[in-house]
Amino acid sequence: MDNEIFAEKDSPKVEVTIPNQGTLTGFTLKNPANGKLTSNRFARIPYALPLKKRFTLPEPIPDDYDYTGEYRDFGFKCPQPVYESKQIVYPKSESDEHIQYLNVWVPASDKYKPKTGWPVLIYIHGGWLQYGSPNKDMFNVVELMDDENFQEKYILVTLGYRLNIFGFLTCKELLEENPKNSNMGFWDQREGIKWVYKYIKYFGGDPEKITVSGLSAGSYSTFFQLAYELYHPEETQIIKQVVFYSNMVFSQPKTIDECEDQFNEVVDKLGMNNLTGPEKLEKLRSFDFEFLEEFVPKLELHTFRAVSDSHFIAPTILGDIQSGKFSKLLIDKNLRIVHGETDNEFYLYSLFNPPTSLDTLPIEIENYYPRKVVPTLMDVYQVKDKIDPDSPELEQQLIDMFGKITGDGQVYASTRGFINNVMKGGFPSERYFRYRVGYRGKWLDKFMPPEVKVTHAYDQSIWFYILRNGYSDSEKSKMTEFVKPFLDFLNFKEDIGDWDTSDFKKFRWFKPDGSIVYEEDPDWDWGVKVAENVYRAQLEE
Repeated sequence: MDNEIFAEKDSPKVEVTIPNQGTLTGFTLKNPANGKLTSNRFARIPYALPLKKRFTLPEPIPDDYDYTGEYRDFGFKCPQPVYESKQIVYPKSESDEHIQYLNVWVPASDKYKPKTGWPVLIYIHGGWLQYGSPNKDMFNVVELMDDENFQEKYILVTLGYRLNIFGFLTCKELLEENPKNSNMGFWDQREGIKWVYKYIKYFGGDPEKITVSGLSAGSYSTFFQLAYELYHPEETQIIKQVVFYSNMVFSQPKTIDECEDQFNEVVDKLGMNNLTGPEKLEKLRSFDFEFLEEFVPKLELHTFRAVSDSHFIAPTILGDIQSGKFSKLLIDKNLRIVHGETDNEFYLYSLFNPPTSLDTLPIEIENYYPRKVVPTLMDVYQVKDKIDPDSPELEQQLIDMFGKITGDGQVYASTRGFINNVMKGGFPSERYFRYRVGYRGKWLDKFMPPEVKVTHAYDQSIWFYILRNGYSDSEKSKMTEFVKPFLDFLNFKEDIGDWDTSDFKKFRWFKPDGSIVYEEDPDWDWGVKVAENVYRAQLEE
């Protein structure tokens, strides 16, 4: 889609001065539909200093840092492998390990600006924690920030953070350097969130009205950013609301010991077995990032994920969710939550690193979940009974089964298991706003067959109100009706329009015909069953 909105050479400049730290120059973007200047964008603002060494924690920017300069253009993405399939394409493009920057969009008009400043939405991009970028045309919310469309607006911030091996390599050798040297991508995100809290007031934002959100791995990240605050009350409590787009925690992240298998595979395939621990790290740090981009897909355990390190991630989170302790923490924080999904999450998940044989199915599942969970999932989904190794349809059977297991694990079952437990723990349903998106614009037919319906991530143009994709006037009307209560939520209003929350087993459903209904969740019982089996596999020794 060739819709990217640039800050043109003649785009008006806008300045933000941070006392004793200089003046940032941003650029005003226009709504292509009417030519109105609607959004001030500041791109690639650093929230941490450039890394001195790979696989280390981010270093905060000092208070005497001079931000003076122009912030016109997006930065590069974090290094990541090339991946191309039917509908998932992460092509080769310019990358940069210095990914600790953020982009800020501010409504250009102050006509409807609240007295305390604009509320703030921090959005963490998805991509399995392996891929993705904070720099997408989707984030150029020029239509949403147009006064002609909405009064309730917000400041949008997108964060860059380290991914795959660069952000989530775990090994004992790194912990010997620094006990906190794991989950580096999450530490990056945290530093960015702290930066927003400290500086967003200079952009016209209200630091006490910050909502953190994300899609897929960004939703997973949002959960752990929230959990970090819940388990660290001594830290500044920045997050007041969260939005979980299509993801929830399904299992306790792997332990440090479990991640040794992956690190050992890296060491073995790079021929570093004869080196000492410090020498292995020195060698890994010496490789050009482009070499590592090409190397990662060659691993069996090719997916680098979060780890229960007892610093960023408490090793008791899953048990605390089931026991009710996590609910108590949420209640004490007085949090509000938006949480939902699309109506065919399975399809896109089935296309990302699908198994090629029955033998590789458990290996690909292990790239998502701890090893002890894999046999339970194979049993719950009756893999041996439902997949015929001699069938001419074996390849498609494997793809479908993999999509079902991961789609449930990442979205449907994980969501329902979490909601079921926090509600049993006493969390008030009126503070939990559930949704499902089954509506899609006709323009999408050019890129995705209609029979796929709305698959994972393909609802984002609705939430960000990207009319320029090709929505008709009637489609725009339906989108506006659906999005309006969400904007009320982001503006911290108590009355959220027609978004009913009286029954946590129901959700606000944006149906394929454009109707918006509050209906029973048809997948509730199955999702809870799967989640409870997975919880049991981890918590019962």
